[in-house]
Amino acid sequence: MAKFKASLLEQNCSTLQLACDCSSITFKDTSNYYDDDSTLPGHGPNDFTSRIITLTKGDGSLFYFITADVRTNNPTEYPLDKEGETYKIIPPHATSNNKFTYDFTDTDEDGIWKVELCTYPNWRNDVQYTAILKPIVLKNGVLYKCINTSTGIDPEFDLDNNFWEVYEKTSTCSDTRYCSTQRVLVLCISIEDCYRKAVSSAFCSIEKSPCANICEDMEFLKAMKMRVVMDAIQFSVCGFNWSEAQKQMDILKKLCCCN
Repeated sequence: MAKFKASLLEQNCSTLQLACDCSSITFKDTSNYYDDDSTLPGHGPNDFTSRIITLTKGDGSLFYFITADVRTNNPTEYPLDKEGETYKIIPPHATSNNKFTYDFTDTDEDGIWKVELCTYPNWRNDVQYTAILKPIVLKNGVLYKCINTSTGIDPEFDLDNNFWEVYEKTSTCSDTRYCSTQRVLVLCISIEDCYRKAVSSAFCSIEKSPCANICEDMEFLKAMKMRVVMDAIQFSVCGFNWSEAQKQMDILKKLCCCN
């Protein structure tokens, strides 16, 4: 079996799905927690009890799905009175169906929505951690990266960093086996309705003056602009060109604000 890898894919396809009524986003943690421990020591199914799933919304704001230990270790970042508003407590993978849902709120916006899953194994004193395999472990809420092979060296007390160093997660999610990210395009909250209204207005304008110069028909031009940009953003998404898709999304939002 393959070595452990965090995943949000199912049969090589993203698990991020929009509800047909545009009420929510669902996704799955499909990481191979049940891998054979012998292929990567210290990465058996019982070693993973903590995880953080970060949902980046269309407007750039964040919502978190976290296990209870994450809140315990970070009470300031995840205050009790914000549960349900900025984060949700989820169970460890072993007691979960690993499927999650985020329900859209009245303040949510269309855009490029991103889900980032990060899940790390707990440090064990009976495992030989081999530096060449680049293992990262969790101990009392702190992540440590193995820099020299060792067995039984507690990273929390390796003060001289002979074997371990504190690991700060980078912005590049795919640089380790422990994180995975997927994106989904959301247009159904308001932009699709904006487009329908633009098309309706354009048709009414054409119906009133079918022989008029369309270059002077602002309603028609707005609808056509939106159609072109919506096609462009679909091409960008299909090509996984998310930076270009974000630019096109910003244009769509501006077009919806045009009179």
